[in-house]
Formats: sequence, C-alpha cells, structure tokens
Amino acid sequence: MSTERLEYAEGLRAYQQIIDRGSRCGEARCLGGLQAVSDYDGYGVTLTDGAVNARLLFHGRIAIDTPNRRALNHFLKRMEKLLRNSPPAD
Repeated sequence: MSTERLEYAEGLRAYQQIIDRGSRCGEARCLGGLQAVSDYDGYGVTLTDGAVNARLLFHGRIAIDTPNRRALNHFLKRMEKLLRNSPPAD
C-alpha cells in the first residue's frame, strides 16, 4: 500500500476483514480504529476512521474525503496495519 494512495483491492480486503473480524458499532462494524459500512444497495462501501472517509464505488472508483494529507496518511497507516495483521486468504 502506498503511503499516499489507497488501492481499490486493498480497500475491499480491509472492508472484508472489518466485516469478518470486527465488532458491531451502531450501523457499522469496527476493527483497528476503522469503521466499515455498506450502502443500502451494496454497490458501495465506506471505510472511515472518523476523520477520513473512503468510499469504494462500483466499477473500481474511490472517493476520498479528507481534511488534510496528515489525516489521510494516518488513515492509510491504520489500513496497512489492519491488512498486515489479517489472516491469509483461503
């Protein structure tokens, strides 16, 4: 994972890890300081740490809402740690 860029496949892997291993927190699932939620129609998912929102959209697009580069880098480090500590795929 780049320290300044979120790859779509990594975002989906992180989303699945949060859904599989995370705990319920309101409408979302939470794990490692990140929250994951799916759109009502299932075509998009959102990952957030409270400051940065990363929406993984249909057709491999990503929309990131961040207050600044520092917040984005912190978010990406959380993602990297989550993926590094995730169990291997079957």
